[in-house]
Amino acid sequence: MMQVKAISNITISAFMFALAGMLVKYISYKMDVLSLVFWRNVFSFIIMSFIGLVSGKLSFKSERKGLHALRSFFTFCALITYFYAVKNTELSTAVLLQQTSPIFVPVIALLVLRRLSDRYVWIGTIIGFIGVAMTSGVATHSINGGDLSGIFSGVMGAAATITIWMMSDTETPYSQMFFFSLYTLIYSLVFVPWVWESFSLSLLPLLIMLGIVTTLAQYFLSAACSYASTDKIVSWTYLSVIFAALFGYVGWGEKLSFSMLSGMALIIIGAKITLRRN
Repeated sequence: MMQVKAISNITISAFMFALAGMLVKYISYKMDVLSLVFWRNVFSFIIMSFIGLVSGKLSFKSERKGLHALRSFFTFCALITYFYAVKNTELSTAVLLQQTSPIFVPVIALLVLRRLSDRYVWIGTIIGFIGVAMTSGVATHSINGGDLSGIFSGVMGAAATITIWMMSDTETPYSQMFFFSLYTLIYSLVFVPWVWESFSLSLLPLLIMLGIVTTLAQYFLSAACSYASTDKIVSWTYLSVIFAALFGYVGWGEKLSFSMLSGMALIIIGAKITLRRN
């Protein structure tokens, strides 16, 4: 049952991440990346504070404030580099490169936590990544600055996932999200001199929507990590690449080739393999 809850939450998270990519792609034509990250963090903090006040969960007390700050820093860096990648390369490619994070999770877990993931995690993660590459068609173009930014986003995302894993035993998903929104907003204040003049009220609905969607994506990721071992479920975030491809098909008439469909199948197969136990 716990495994089902973990998969359900991380699937919703993957869907939200793909939806966020679509919003970023549209808004980035009218707003620079730093502005986009700043206002996303502003609305995320407002949303989490409102939920906390209404539910009575709002609290600044935590045993893991250091980990909250570290998780927020890693995710803050991941947001900036991911948004830059979305703006400067194909959406499916940006999503692919950001989703290299499952590859780095078992590596970082080994280096930092001294935990060696089982063979099924490694096998399933690699199979899933091959599927991601087939779905996005990354091999069809040369590497550019946006691609490198996407890869860095994947590394930062993996580091953030490890910190979520480390504090999931004591911190609730709401607590994680509240401190995440608080610290990322503090980090964002550095950019206020550059972003204030570039804000346009016409983008307000989309910015609020982006704040909601990305907050939900992070919330469900945190919830998933509280139900199961992170290295066993993180490859399910590859599903965001499938969602992004389907969004492109429905919204913009982008074609779904046999290679893409085969890649989607490999993503699901790889994700299921990671759940196996020795």
